[in-house]
Amino acid sequence: EVRDVRVKAASNGIDLSIHFIHRGIAPASHDSARRDRHLAELEATLNLAHDIGARAIVVHTGPIDCPGVAPAKASDQVWREAIENLADFLSRGARVAEDTGTILCVENLTHAPGFVIQSYAELVELIEMVGSPAVGITLDVGHADLTDGLRLAFETFPPYLRHIHIHDSDGQRDHQEIGKGKLDFSEYRDVLESYPFTMAIESRDEHDKEGCVLRSRDHLKQVLG
Repeated sequence: EVRDVRVKAASNGIDLSIHFIHRGIAPASHDSARRDRHLAELEATLNLAHDIGARAIVVHTGPIDCPGVAPAKASDQVWREAIENLADFLSRGARVAEDTGTILCVENLTHAPGFVIQSYAELVELIEMVGSPAVGITLDVGHADLTDGLRLAFETFPPYLRHIHIHDSDGQRDHQEIGKGKLDFSEYRDVLESYPFTMAIESRDEHDKEGCVLRSRDHLKQVLG
């Protein structure tokens, strides 16, 4: 199916991205064997991305994972070690990304207790720790709306912004059809026109999956041109 996906995307002018698995994934784990297993999974994903012509591979930073420690109650020392583990994981993945011509795009999550990253600034610092052109940021607009705000995200993440997950949010629930929530993307048109990132629509409607995405696309066309 690889050739079929690549040809259909190219012939229809579609940029491809892959969301790396995130359920059960802890790239910042204190368990080095677990990190190595996740790295092997990431390398396989990067090679698949190369084969189908996808450039952006989205990665979640995940939770603190230290044996015997509740993630939400981890000490500063455990948290710093988790950050170092995560930077090492991304650095090793970046070497494969550079070889395959792909980009690891670290996604902003909600700042839930127990997650490794708890602020926009910490995410930027992580990217700078890795220091590879093959590692950037995926901005999930819904996650941003539910945490520190979308405008602050657009002010903080450049010049590392490489990819966007776009959908609507009402401040309580995201992944809504674009135009049905409260986000006004015309406010960010200047930013959206300034950076060479790809954009993936993540609007969801279990009762009308295809229609939801197409209407969201058409709404974006009206707003952004």
